[in-house]
This record gives sequence, structure tokens and C-alpha cells, in this order.
Amino acid sequence: MPLGDTGWSVWRDAILRTTGFPADGLTALSAPQAAAAADDLLATGDGAERFDKEFAEALTAAAGRLNELAADPLLREAVTWQNRNALLALDGLARAGADAPRNVRRRDRERALLKYWQRYCGKNETVGFFGPSCWVTLDPEQADTARVRPGPALTRRRWVWFESWALSAYADTVGADLAVRQWWPPLLQPHLSLRDRSVLRPGRPPVTLTPVEAALLAAADGHRSARDLVADPAIGLRRPDDGYALLDRLVERELITWDANLPVAPDAEAALAARIDAIGDEPARLAARAGLDRLQAARDEVADAAGDPDRLRAALDRLDATFTELTGQPARRRAGQMYAGRTLCYEDTARDLDVSFGAPLLADLAAPLAVLLRAARWLAGELEQAYGATFRELYEELRADAGDAPVGLADLWFLVQGLFWGTGERPVDAVAAEFAARWAGLFGLADLPEGATEVRLAVADLVDRVAQVFPDRPSDWTSGRLHSPDLQLCAADADALARGDYTAVLGELHAAWPSFDCQVFTPSHPDVARLRAALAADLGEHRIRLLFPADWPRRTSRTAEALTGPTDRQLAFLPAPGVDPDRVLPTVDLTVTDEDGRLVVTARDGARWPLTEVFAGLLSAHAVDGFKLVAAAPYTPRITLDRLVVARQTWRTTVAGCGLADVTAERDRFLAVRRWRRDLGLPERVYVKLGTETKPCFVDLSSPAYAAMFAAMVRAARTDGGDAVSLTVSEMLPTPDDAWVPDAAGRRYFSELRLHIVDDQWRAAE
Repeated sequence: MPLGDTGWSVWRDAILRTTGFPADGLTALSAPQAAAAADDLLATGDGAERFDKEFAEALTAAAGRLNELAADPLLREAVTWQNRNALLALDGLARAGADAPRNVRRRDRERALLKYWQRYCGKNETVGFFGPSCWVTLDPEQADTARVRPGPALTRRRWVWFESWALSAYADTVGADLAVRQWWPPLLQPHLSLRDRSVLRPGRPPVTLTPVEAALLAAADGHRSARDLVADPAIGLRRPDDGYALLDRLVERELITWDANLPVAPDAEAALAARIDAIGDEPARLAARAGLDRLQAARDEVADAAGDPDRLRAALDRLDATFTELTGQPARRRAGQMYAGRTLCYEDTARDLDVSFGAPLLADLAAPLAVLLRAARWLAGELEQAYGATFRELYEELRADAGDAPVGLADLWFLVQGLFWGTGERPVDAVAAEFAARWAGLFGLADLPEGATEVRLAVADLVDRVAQVFPDRPSDWTSGRLHSPDLQLCAADADALARGDYTAVLGELHAAWPSFDCQVFTPSHPDVARLRAALAADLGEHRIRLLFPADWPRRTSRTAEALTGPTDRQLAFLPAPGVDPDRVLPTVDLTVTDEDGRLVVTARDGARWPLTEVFAGLLSAHAVDGFKLVAAAPYTPRITLDRLVVARQTWRTTVAGCGLADVTAERDRFLAVRRWRRDLGLPERVYVKLGTETKPCFVDLSSPAYAAMFAAMVRAARTDGGDAVSLTVSEMLPTPDDAWVPDAAGRRYFSELRLHIVDDQWRAAE
């Protein structure tokens, strides 16, 4: 549907991400009397006795509240899903009671609990039932801003999936038996290519094969079982056992895979079941199936136990024990890493909520969104040009070295990786700095009077200037057409939102990233095929999908693509699981040529793509990171376009600059936090982001409990990175009073509305 007359269109399907715990949970440990007493003591030097009294009462109240939380079944279930080891802290608090001595162990346990609590109440992360999401509808015929209908429960549906690494581990275990593995299809490693009797490898010399090896690899198409291959007289093997031994040697030489080839996605379970069902040896098939049945039964027991933290804990322990018994491997991996798929299974949920947004919402937000989207269009085009210029430079160097031979994409791919993941200066850094500088000029940040805390601008006054500052850029990059803003709507309740009594806050704008294309979102949609068709209509068919290595950061079953079309191809640049032999494109099989000034990639079958399109997935990651409206500065004000807040008040300092790392006594620490708050002019409730942390953390600066947690985080950051570790503080917006998502009991939750918006300009150009 059109986004007003802006030249952009928005999908009618949208995602509402929410928290699983009420927003007012963040205020449960506030201690305004203690904060006021501390401020008076710091300002006057008098009132120490009053402060000590209020401080002691705040500690006692917080201890009681934290003990209640430690015993809360819903919180215990959330922690059970996330980190069962942390239950020891909760158990210790509950067992000791609120009146237990405030020793080091108790304080550590309180801080651990508080870090979980603030996340569950304040972050719209779509992680299990403590971050349920739901699909919502944009309806241009609806006169109300919003219609909100909560169901009787917190969650409407729950899914428990295996992480694909766990199923691959089981598959490798049963596949160690030749009686099983002989039925699985060997396949050339996805990043390699067979040419006559040579195997081409990116960045390494070719491997020369014997005639029998070459014949075997040519026949190993990823569909034919090893048993079928070794019995094929055309390959020239003397006997099947020789063929199996040869396959094992090819695996050792890292030329082929010979395993279950499971995708990194929730459907890995169905793929493994199909592999097992294809085993023609009945005893081997039944044994492999029996083990999978045990894993599935243990997983189903976990799913059945959801809602009861004690049963869930025991069921997860039994699943771990079953897995270790069957595989001989630990039931954890990548300890300490976020987004790593550490455990055997995970839960996703859909919120028990129906929401539709009407024409007034889009009418209110169309103009400010159009300004941001025009800038996102410029950013995508500028990134494409910046990286394209470097691609061109490297291409010319390779062409000069190649003489009459074509330039291989594998060589170019190897050279450009530092531009995306290196530690030196990258094209995105210069583009992002220029992007923020242009916005600074539009916002007039350099001319603000001293003490200014907010910039309010009318979009009507900006439109012409924005068009000049962010001119259009020609683009071959399909993902550059589509952007996903996250909007946090601030309203007193659902009725206020329905009346249009709200303010919108831009959380992030995911530039050039089709963020709905993700396994974490699609299971709860009633018609995934429609989403898949819509994405193909916007971005075209025959898209390039990167085939990621197994250890790729943040690559898990939850984060895998969900809307891959039937004509999309897989680009392989390293060994990787989940290859589709009918789609794979090894970089060594692709060449780069100059066609009328454009660099074009051509496959052996004649398929062609602009070079930018081949790098689309990597460019999208940098576009998301590059969309920052304000550059780092000691202080930046809140910035509002019409009724859309596009930047929150933000303060930036360092671990050394805050002066909190060396303060350890509880009383002194709270006073130091209050002094730091006063000196910077911070609000009482903020989010803090340390350079050593992945996510921001909520802190109530009026609370001794939160002050203790924050100071401990600062000390840990200095230990990990030194005094220069960055510390960014931003105002809390929305506040708990702005949370409008209701449940059946009237409790209210934070939320975030994610839209998919596509550029109509490309349609006019085609």
C-alpha cells in the first residue's frame, strides 16, 4: 500500500515485537527518597544521617523485591530457557531470604538477577516467551489509529526447535557407521569446482586428481548415495570397499563432504528424518531412527513442560543427558557468546494479541519517514558507489595480472574481505561519517545555543533541503530498495493510541535489509508463501544468498533466512553446511567482466548478476550499521521531526571519565553514581552501553540496586578493555508510562513496530 504520496510503499504485514514482562517492572526498585537524600548530601554536605537511613531502607526494600523476583515462576522460566546456571543465583537468594547478610555473594546474586530482569522488562528482543512477537496488519480503510485486542494468555503459540548444530552432531555420530553413511550422498565441498581432473580452490593451487577420483567426484552430485556411487561401473572402482575408502580419503583432504548435510534452520530436523528414512539397511535405519526418536521425545517433553519452571529445568537436563549419551558430546557450545545458539533447543513464541493499524498512523508518519527513507536511499547508493570504486580498483589490478585470462570472483572476493571485516579504515566508515555530518547540518547541531536539550523541526521546512543534501544515486543493488524502520509508539494505553494520542520514536532504521526474511519471525505468520512471493516481487528472483560457514558469527537456526525463493542461488566461498547442490555457486566458478562500464559476474551456466548484487548480503550489514543520524559527541540533544523522535538525548564518556570503577563500598558507590548523574545532567532512568558489551542495559539511577549493578559493569569493562572503553548513555524513551500493549489483566508492555518499506522509484525505472 502507498505510504501517502511519498513515493514509497509499505507492506500491509508488519511485526510487533514486545517484552514478556510488564514495563512497570523497571520501576520496581526505584528509591526516590534515597536519591533525594543523596543529592542533598552532595549539594550541602549536610544530612548524612538522613541519607544513611533512606539508603538502608532502600537496600532493605530492594532485597525484599529481588527475593520475590527470584521466586517468581515466570521469571524463573525465562532464566531457565536462557541460562540454567543462573538459577543457582536465584535459588541462593530465595533460600537465604531477604534478611540475609549483605555479603559479596548476595550482592553478586542480586546483580545477576537484576541484569536479567531489566532485559526481560525493557528490551523488545523476540527471544523466547520473554520477548513474544506477533504479526499485525496495516489497514488503509481503518479510521482508528489502532485496534488492539489482547487474548486471555500472554502467548498464543509456542514452538521448541532443535538448534541445527545439535542435530548435525547426532547425524555425525550415527554416520560414523558405514552401514548408515553409505546411504548418504557425498558432495564436492560447496566452495570448490571440478574441472576435468582438477579441483579449483579459492586462494589455493588446484588439486590434481587421478582418473578414478575425478570420475567419482563428477558423479557425486549430492543426490546419489555413496552406495550407488561405489557400485557404478563407469567410475572404474575395482570393488565397493575401495570406493568407500576413497571417499574417506577425499573427506580427509577436505575435497568432499559426506554427511547428512543439514541446513542451519529449523527444518534441519525434517531433513535429518528424511536422511534416516532413506537408509536402506533396516537395522541401521531403525537404530538411527531410535536415537532421533529419543531426542525428539526429550525435546517434546521440554515443550510440554513450558510454563512450569521446575518441570522445564528437569526436562532440559534430561534432554542434555540424552544428547550426551547418544553423541558423547557436551550439550553446550560457544560458551559466553551471544547469538550463538549455545544450547540444544530454543523456544519462540507468538503473543496472544491482535492489532491492526489504520490510515491515521501512516498519515501522521509518512512525511518524517519519507525524509529518513530518502536518506536511506542515498546511504545505500553511496555505499554501493564507495565499495564499487574499490571493487573496480581491485578488478583492474587482477585483470592486469591475468593477461588474457578472465578475472575470477574468488580472487576478488578474497581481496575485498578486509573492506568488510578488517580492522583498518573501510568504505562504510567514511560514508557513515559523511551521512551523519549531512544530518548535523540539517539539524543545525553546530548552531545550537548552550544548554539546548531538544531540536524540533517541521518536515515541511526540511523537504527541499533534504532533497539537496541527499540526492538520488543510481543503483544495481536490489536490497537497497527496501528498508525496515523500528518504531516505538508512546501512548498511555491502547485507547489513547486508538485516538491518535501518541508520540513515535525511531528505534533503528535497518537500511537496505529485508529484515522480515528471518526464521525468528516467519513461523507465526499465517501465510509464509505470501511473504515469500512479496519479497520476490520487491527484490526480484534469482537472488544471491550467501552460504555461511558453520562458525559464522550470529549464524543460528533462529537467524537463518526464511523467504528463500525457488530460483535463488547459494554463493559458496568457504566450507559450509546446508548446501543445495542444485543452487550452489562456488566463487571459483564465477568470473568478473566489464560490460559497458559495469562489473558483471557470470556463472558457468550463463547466469549473470551485477557485481554489487553478489556482495548484497555483506553490503546490507554495513548499511544497517551506517544509518546513524548523529555522530559521536560528548552530548547530543533529542531530535524530533514532526511527531517522530529520530534521536534520543545521548551522553558519551569513557570508563575513566565516569569515575565509578574504583568505588566499591555500597554507600560510596551510590553517592558516586548520584554525583555522576548530577554532573552530566542525566535523567533518572537511562540506558547505558559500554564498549565491551553487546547490548544496552537499563539503569534506574535512583536505585541503589541498579547503581551497584552499573558500577560492577564499569569495573568489568575496565578489566576487559581499560580506561578508554566507551560509555554511552541515552535517555529512556518510551518510559514505562508510555507502554500501551496490554494483556488480559491490564498490565502494559513495551513494544516496537517493525515495517517493511520498499522504494517505488525502482518500479518506475524498470
